[in-house]
Amino acid sequence: MELKPLQTFKILADELNFTRTAERLNYAQSSVTAQIQGLEQELGVPLFERLGRRIRLTEAGTRLLRYADEILRLTDEALLAVPGQEEPSGTLTIGAVESLCTYRLAPILMETNDSEMASRGSSSLVSIIKPSA
Repeated sequence: MELKPLQTFKILADELNFTRTAERLNYAQSSVTAQIQGLEQELGVPLFERLGRRIRLTEAGTRLLRYADEILRLTDEALLAVPGQEEPSGTLTIGAVESLCTYRLAPILMETNDSEMASRGSSSLVSIIKPSA
């Protein structure tokens, strides 16, 4: 399940109008319709009852709306939380031929502590490892 159709679904559930939803999202009305139809096909249930020019949420649509709200809220929260680290973190994997590891890379890595690795950045480390011409 993609986020974009969920976002479209949430706005359509708020607006209950395809034209206003398309205007809010700067989409063509046909894009809104296609996204909702795709979501309905993926879930195997209608999410909206179409009553002439009016629409309303079905029971399945009402249930999905609670989940869509939570999914979109958590997505926004994750986007704020994940890039929050200022220093690089994680595992650094270095691949090199054995002779480079033995003669050039090993002494450099043994002299470099963790905080130095974090503060130097990749271009600085490459210049240390790369032999000068």
